[in-house]
Amino acid sequence: MERQIQEQQKNILMERVREREEEMKNVEEEKERMKIMMEEERQNQDKDKKRREDEYKREMKEQEEQMRDEMKSVKEEFKNEKTEMRKETETVKKEKKNLQIEINRLMKRIENERQHHDKERKRREEEFNEREEQYKTLLEEKEESERKTQEDMKREREEREKQKQEEKTRREEEEEKREREKQISVEQI
Repeated sequence: MERQIQEQQKNILMERVREREEEMKNVEEEKERMKIMMEEERQNQDKDKKRREDEYKREMKEQEEQMRDEMKSVKEEFKNEKTEMRKETETVKKEKKNLQIEINRLMKRIENERQHHDKERKRREEEFNEREEQYKTLLEEKEESERKTQEDMKREREEREKQKQEEKTRREEEEEKREREKQISVEQI
């Protein structure tokens, strides 16, 4: 989800750069149109000037003066537009650079998150393997303990059986002894 958001942010930033470049292109085209218009205007005025030069000499001087003023104004305007365009270009360059920095930062963040995810996965795998080993060890210890318990119980049973047998043998011997004594006693009488 985080990666998708970062991709969307990247796309938005790239769209802004494209819009800025389109604006710059439009400004360049407008500048070219202005140049052509200015050139056409100048040529028209030159033709008018030549055509009416003899007839309207004094008027022409006034028009020339007026034209100079207009040209000066247009030049000033053009100069201002050029300066503005230069500023705009610088702004676009800065924004593009900032966008690239932001993209790089996002890419680095994505890479760091991926590495963190890989480390976490590896840590969990190691933890699982460790627990599995502990479980196996505990299971083996339990089995060993049960085996020892069974052996001890078997030994105890055998010991009891042995004791019973010894007790039985002892009683039989005592019984025999008493029988013999009884017989001896009967014989003496």
